[in-house]
Amino acid sequence: MNQKSDLEKYVEYGIAGVPEIKGSEKRYWLGEFRERVILALTFEQIYRKEALKVVEEKCKDKRVDKIILEDNVQSTVAEKFMELASKYDKDYKMIDTQNKLGEIALVLASNEAVDEKDVLIKQMPILPDIFYNAKNKKLCKKHMQMLKEEAPLFVDEFQEITFLDRVMGVKCGVCDKID
Repeated sequence: MNQKSDLEKYVEYGIAGVPEIKGSEKRYWLGEFRERVILALTFEQIYRKEALKVVEEKCKDKRVDKIILEDNVQSTVAEKFMELASKYDKDYKMIDTQNKLGEIALVLASNEAVDEKDVLIKQMPILPDIFYNAKNKKLCKKHMQMLKEEAPLFVDEFQEITFLDRVMGVKCGVCDKID
């Protein structure tokens, strides 16, 4: 049996670094083991408006303990996720991953194994364009129903026009009509 002396081990660690369990897996998931990851977003996804809403919904999950961002994420975007971490009392850190693997830009992780099945979102929920361009956040019944069917994640960002709104002349932010 070929055992290395302590001196040889220390020299090897000094040159190559300390051996790491599942090192490539941890580089891919921004320093976390896969079984602790609850949600992961790519660089393409993180810059979409909807990403913040998706992450906020997931932060409500009690299993989420931390938000981890890749350090190449634009600071204006990173600040928004930092605010979310503060709002939901989650740990927040940015990881310098010089030799990282993959396109992961953000990870929501637990301190314990959760073994979530689908952590990568293949199709990001999208707010339809007509709601992006809404002049205000009040909608007629027709457009509120459309929003509930097409993008239920975003319903809480809008309000349905009330009787009092109609009396005051408030118009739908989409169709510009009084309900």
